[in-house]
Amino acid sequence: MNLLTQTGMHDDITVIDVVDSTMTIGRDMLKQGVSRPFGIVSNQQRAGYGKKGRFFFSPRGAGVYQTYVFDVAGEFDAGLLTTGVAVSVAEVLFEMTGIQVSLKWVNDFYLHDRKMGGVLVEGILNSGKITQVIIGIGLNILPTAVPSDLEDIVTTLGVDVDRNALVAAIFERIVQNISGYQAGQHLDYYRQHSYLKDKMVTLLTNNQEIFGQVLDIGTRGELLLKHDENLTPFISGDVTKVFIKGKK
Repeated sequence: MNLLTQTGMHDDITVIDVVDSTMTIGRDMLKQGVSRPFGIVSNQQRAGYGKKGRFFFSPRGAGVYQTYVFDVAGEFDAGLLTTGVAVSVAEVLFEMTGIQVSLKWVNDFYLHDRKMGGVLVEGILNSGKITQVIIGIGLNILPTAVPSDLEDIVTTLGVDVDRNALVAAIFERIVQNISGYQAGQHLDYYRQHSYLKDKMVTLLTNNQEIFGQVLDIGTRGELLLKHDENLTPFISGDVTKVFIKGKK
């Protein structure tokens, strides 16, 4: 097992061994006026969180927990940014390990029908306009003991990749690609590796459950769901159930 270290790390990334949440520290550093882009990475989070504030299990040595802060220039679309970052991470993982993860709309990485990581994007509002984005990325790298309620849900990459090199490559890839996310340049890759395509799912949106078949990913990164003979694009929501043949 190798851990993240400041030695040899990218100049714009700060390594903190154990934190409550890299997202929280990213916000604090932004308030302090640290120039963007910058990153914070950790070997363990005590209070890591994901979408809708859900707890993200972040044990020491088992994963890589990252937050990156960027200025926003021009228009901002959360769906395109989230799917774009997911593609950048998936590309780097494949290039470094040969492992191809699937992309579960809108912000999860899947491997062998289980979650091995995710992306979280939060916007910072100033005078009614989003001026910065805080991007959180959590990746499960090596197997570890997990809470019983996660045993059938999560998995790991299973390869002890050089974590400093992985973090640096992800940061550099996002910096390289971020100006193209809003144009949807990444969507072909996202569609090609979509975990949900053609599957029957239950989508929770606006406190309503909708059952249907995922047909594709739209031009804004939205989920195109066929339900009740209708084809509807959903820009946000949670896929709470995926129906896989042969599995109950």
